[in-house]
Amino acid sequence: MILIGEKNENIKYDFRETVFGICLRNEELYLTKKGDDISLIGGGIESNETEEATLIREALEEAGLEIIAMNKICDIDCYWKTRDNRDMESLTHIYRIEISDKIIEPLELESKLVKMSINEAKNQLKLPYHKQALIEFLKNK
Repeated sequence: MILIGEKNENIKYDFRETVFGICLRNEELYLTKKGDDISLIGGGIESNETEEATLIREALEEAGLEIIAMNKICDIDCYWKTRDNRDMESLTHIYRIEISDKIIEPLELESKLVKMSINEAKNQLKLPYHKQALIEFLKNK
């Protein structure tokens, strides 16, 4: 488990368990864009949902992608502050994913699939656990 930040026992953190996948194809990363935010593909794990089921659902909803293979890279426990100053703990599971050639319109209308180079993604990803996930992915590329 990779730890980002430090837990302060005097703070009550909002907790969220998430899963994200990293897909690199032809030297381009597949990411999602919502408004001005660039993100790895994935999201929150719903009750009674496995990590894998969440990632399959989120890839289809956010990016219109069908996952055909996945391998876990790491788990990241991250303590951080949101833009609106909330204290968060995010337990995030990171996978390397492979996708089919079939790409459809994302089911979430506000989300769209974007592709960019690794260097561009390093600059565009804002969440600390997304940045760390990319570092871990590149170690095992």
